[in-house]
Amino acid sequence: MREQKNIILFGDGSFGKQLYKQLVYAAYNIKAVSTKDGAAQFELGDDIYIHKINIKKNDDILSLGIDPEKDLLYCAMQKTANNLFLVLTLKTLFADAKIISISNSFESTRKLEYAGTDSVIDLYEATSRRVVNILTKPAVRRALDEIVYKQNNLKMAEIEIPKESFLDGVFINNIDFKSFGVILIAIIDIELGHELIFTDHRMNNKLDAGDVLVVVAKIDALKKFKDTIATTKK
Repeated sequence: MREQKNIILFGDGSFGKQLYKQLVYAAYNIKAVSTKDGAAQFELGDDIYIHKINIKKNDDILSLGIDPEKDLLYCAMQKTANNLFLVLTLKTLFADAKIISISNSFESTRKLEYAGTDSVIDLYEATSRRVVNILTKPAVRRALDEIVYKQNNLKMAEIEIPKESFLDGVFINNIDFKSFGVILIAIIDIELGHELIFTDHRMNNKLDAGDVLVVVAKIDALKKFKDTIATTKK
């Protein structure tokens, strides 16, 4: 049986708090770390010891006793700049360490990946498939649901393409879903026996009336998108 890794969680606000709560439920051995001025925001309870450090001082990070072979490092700071700085520092100090970081934009994700993050969880574009690939534990998925959806006023919904919709007969790659304020996660294709198909850049399925789009968006954008796809073909 493989030894379960310990987790070093760098977090100074709601992201770190939610991940900590759910990882504790999953019985992980976690060391919580916060910036000195952000520890009060963690709100984890009096019985939780939080290591307060200056993340810009190598000696403070080294004092945590990180073992890159046994510890999984989570960078879940509120500020993207702090996560980026942490990744660069941790990769310099512990080249073989496994690092997972939270991002809140495409640009931040790109920078974090260049910095050496092993896996990036994009809070706005983390699809179901990517979440499963990164972290398969149900407890962590619950934490992501709390962070990605509830805290950002987002909702996942299944929307059926109605008859005569302008989407009927259109290929996925010809639709700019972002212009509607939605992210396409998957489709349920009636031509393939109602199979659930997760989307990525390689697929370009043709949509038909009756297909179901699984999307994530802010609640107002979802309603507008649902009304818009009911628009008939010109």
